[in-house]
Amino acid sequence: MRNYDYKKFYRNVPPDQVEKLRIFRSTHQYEHITVDDITCKYISCGQGNENLLLLTGGTGFSEDFFMHIMVLENEHQIICPSYPPVTTMEQLADGIIKILEAKNIYKVNVLGLSFGGILAQVIVYKYPGRVNKMILSHTTTTSPPVDQAIMLERGKRVEKFLKIFPFLPIWLFRFMYKRQITKLADTIEFEEKEFWKAYLNEMIFYITKEKKVSLYKCMVDFGQNYTFSRDDLVNWSGKILILESDNDPTFNPFEQDAVKELYPQAHVHTFKSSGHLTMIVKREEFISVVRNFLKEK
Repeated sequence: MRNYDYKKFYRNVPPDQVEKLRIFRSTHQYEHITVDDITCKYISCGQGNENLLLLTGGTGFSEDFFMHIMVLENEHQIICPSYPPVTTMEQLADGIIKILEAKNIYKVNVLGLSFGGILAQVIVYKYPGRVNKMILSHTTTTSPPVDQAIMLERGKRVEKFLKIFPFLPIWLFRFMYKRQITKLADTIEFEEKEFWKAYLNEMIFYITKEKKVSLYKCMVDFGQNYTFSRDDLVNWSGKILILESDNDPTFNPFEQDAVKELYPQAHVHTFKSSGHLTMIVKREEFISVVRNFLKEK
């Protein structure tokens, strides 16, 4: 169990907000499973007849969903994995299925955020019988009609970064990542802003270079080895919800529209002026939309 230094990261944050995180961490201990000699850790909690798989974004930490978990666990059995240091999307997907099997869970609803939305698609295409509903939040896909020139350029940037990344000192890596995350938060005003900036700063401190490299390699793997079409899920009876914002800077309009064109049967909810951090910036609305979709028959 990690010893958290709350004074270091949260000294300028209202104590009542920090206390919510303390309580969550004390009541939601990680469970572990070993898959192909790799340790996978995850949060398992909740109650109810419906199972909900939460897939976090690019930090790879399941705790990013902690405020959502504290609400949704009253209605759902929740599995929320942190991502282990693997290099392919298939390894991530297979590891998550092993977690579900260890918990005797066969079918789930899946909510994937950003990178987690990409992973959710891999799981649904490989294991369609395991998924009832899929929620894709602020994410993209690699399949047409994504502008292939844009995807190629993005892939080249990631591959170039992977070449120099091992030589970056850890302090420079953290500085670069902090600047990237802070930029997303600073462009929008919202409640609990100082808390979330402190939390993200803490996550950046704990993330390892190995973990970040693995996520980048999984993204490269997705771009090179996965192509989806509308026909792939023609026999799948599940439902899809796409969540987006009208000013998401992480994925350009072509990448965002590609998801809607790949899944024309999906419900779409567009949040106003919430950027890429909608789940934080408009948490109550986000949870309400998710709950309503999950309740639909």
